[in-house]
Amino acid sequence: MKKRVGRIRLIIGMAVFTVVVFVIFSGAGCITIKSQGFEKERIAMLKSIEELHKKDKEAAMSGDIETLESLFTDDGILIPAEGDIIEGKEGLRNMLKQSLELYRDFTITEYIHDFKEIKVLGQYAYEWGTYSSKYRSKKDGKETAESGKLMRILKQQPDGNWKVHRAIWTVDK
Repeated sequence: MKKRVGRIRLIIGMAVFTVVVFVIFSGAGCITIKSQGFEKERIAMLKSIEELHKKDKEAAMSGDIETLESLFTDDGILIPAEGDIIEGKEGLRNMLKQSLELYRDFTITEYIHDFKEIKVLGQYAYEWGTYSSKYRSKKDGKETAESGKLMRILKQQPDGNWKVHRAIWTVDK
């Protein structure tokens, strides 16, 4: 009887092992196929996000308020290091106009975002890192530098492009 029970356990064990191996390898094949397709999609998304970064830099360097405004969702929220929370396109437009007026006697000579992480989660993505910028006075040529940390939540638009949906930043002292 003991031999028979041992043999049954061995057969059941082998059957379970076979099923587990089949599930693992067939599942791994599906995961590989899916992840290869997802990897191409992820790369395309990251390229689109890099395009957002490029437009942001070019518009900031040239003081192009319309383009900067277009890089944000209609219901975007900005949480600056100082001051009030900025909500929506109108709030963003007012902030950009105030900034342009404040810096009208300066030329932006450097504008760098160094994102340490960019993660895509469906139609949203988050990115965090540091920023630095330099401004040169048009009056005396003196250069001023600013740097800090930032985090942004991006939202993919129906056309596949990305826009800034939420942003928060600090200013290093």
